[in-house]
Amino acid sequence: MNYNKNIVKQTSGIIRYSCGLLFMLFSFCYLYFLEGDMLAEAQFVFSHGLTTYSILIGSIVVTIVLQILQWLVCRILRFNWRYYSFSYFPSMLGLAMLTDLSRDSMLHFTLGHWLWLCPVLLLLYVLLVVFLKNLRYGDENNEVQGLLWQNYLILFVMIVCCGATSKTKEVYHYELKTERLIMEHDYEAASQVAYTSLKTSRRLTELRMYALAKQGLLAECIFDYPQYDGADGLLSIYDTDSVYRYPALRICYGLGGIPDGKSIRSTRQYLQAMNDKDSLRTTTTQDYLLCYLLLQKDLKAFAKNLRRFYPDTAPLPRAYREAVLYINNVYGKKLPYTIDSETAARYDQYLQRKAELQDERERINYTRREFGNTFWWYYEYQK
Repeated sequence: MNYNKNIVKQTSGIIRYSCGLLFMLFSFCYLYFLEGDMLAEAQFVFSHGLTTYSILIGSIVVTIVLQILQWLVCRILRFNWRYYSFSYFPSMLGLAMLTDLSRDSMLHFTLGHWLWLCPVLLLLYVLLVVFLKNLRYGDENNEVQGLLWQNYLILFVMIVCCGATSKTKEVYHYELKTERLIMEHDYEAASQVAYTSLKTSRRLTELRMYALAKQGLLAECIFDYPQYDGADGLLSIYDTDSVYRYPALRICYGLGGIPDGKSIRSTRQYLQAMNDKDSLRTTTTQDYLLCYLLLQKDLKAFAKNLRRFYPDTAPLPRAYREAVLYINNVYGKKLPYTIDSETAARYDQYLQRKAELQDERERINYTRREFGNTFWWYYEYQK
């Protein structure tokens, strides 16, 4: 008899400690790897930029607080080890509420649906606990192993439900991570965030282009990324959303000058003004202007400024080489720049593939797979 009681005691200890370990692992990983950047932005917004959030320290502190909450709930409600994992419900609920944020909810803070949902769930939770306490159970010695997995299953269901409450879109996570890496001056890592994904936003594109510019790769790699927003995706000087930790004006500051808002009324005008002054013009501002003109599909202005910034004998970045080749072939211009054989051969392949595909939709889709990272495809098919 004492032997069976020892087994029950040992198993209940395994349930307590293993559930605690699983919850803390989930909470820390969820906060650190998935929601850390979002909480960092939330703290920035709510503190009006006066404080910063450490993702590592924040994840540890929040996890410890939630674990303490579970301990208090367990002490108050005196959970039996048969349904011990239910004691983590309030902690899971708190974690779900903490991470159910979006950019809109940060600007206009409100509990939203949690205002009524949280009390209802807690009431149902208390009723469930009372119901479980009044149940009659069989011989606990024969149920030890089954109840071990039962607790794990309950905890797993709560973990899934907690994760499902977050409605944050993946592109928003890409934005926040890219923004954080730029603030940490890790521009290479910032430009690699979701590199293979075709999903993007104007804000994410703007951050990516800045990260490329800081590496001197803007004109080389600009079309490696989707450019759905055209020139607006490169830079929008009057996007002054207060939520951003790295707003457009800070990018302008990094370029060397902030628009005054009086004489400068557009991004193109700002970039043109930056390059009209020798004291402000840099290779980065030159590339920003030239790439802006390419994204606007203003080839006349591009050719004019290219001759202004690049001598005839200067080697050109990939986007400029492709644009020069296109101008020379389609518009009969003869810009005096040397085009390497590899770029010329690829352009011939592009023209050949276009000729092979008669259906317009099929031509767009197939050429995008092979040439979607070229200026030629962007100029002819990106709307």
